[in-house]
Amino acid sequence: MTARNLVILVSVVGSVGLGACAGLGPHAQTAAAPAPRPAEGLWAILDPGCGKPNLADPRKWPTCASPFWISRNSAVIVRSTPTTDAAGAQASYRAGYRLAAGDPVIAKIGNRKDGYLFLALTDLGRDAQGRLVAATGAAFACAGAAGPQVTAEPVKNGCAGQPSAVLRQAAQETLKDPSALSRVAWIAAGAPAPQ
Repeated sequence: MTARNLVILVSVVGSVGLGACAGLGPHAQTAAAPAPRPAEGLWAILDPGCGKPNLADPRKWPTCASPFWISRNSAVIVRSTPTTDAAGAQASYRAGYRLAAGDPVIAKIGNRKDGYLFLALTDLGRDAQGRLVAATGAAFACAGAAGPQVTAEPVKNGCAGQPSAVLRQAAQETLKDPSALSRVAWIAAGAPAPQ
């Protein structure tokens, strides 16, 4: 999955607005170690072979890097394909997210009404304060009614309501395919420019 595809998938989920993401599911277990806390600010999703941008202005990034921002328990994604809303502003989306500790770390993005996208994260990088500043990962789906494929329709990814063991197994299987993995990296503190 390329960074562009991952951004599109996340932006589809993000269009649902801020949702309070409780646990990963009704059977989520509490892990011994706490989930990592990501650094707040500007992040990049990097296609394979794409270098980490060193500029805080995403408009000057190569096309292989896609921006998103993290603030508290939400992520803001600016669509990579320019689209506008009714007022003519570029569309961006805000989505609630939750990270679950373990190997791999599982990110759950979206809300109960419109569904969730699940990401498996590994190869975590941390800064001096212990904040998450880098990871490798991919979106994953659970075997179920929709089948085991990743879909842009998060309510059909088969993971809703699944026990944590099923989520972990699906996440681990996804990480076995290096071609499906993207790198994410923290770039700088800050927030997206007002739209």
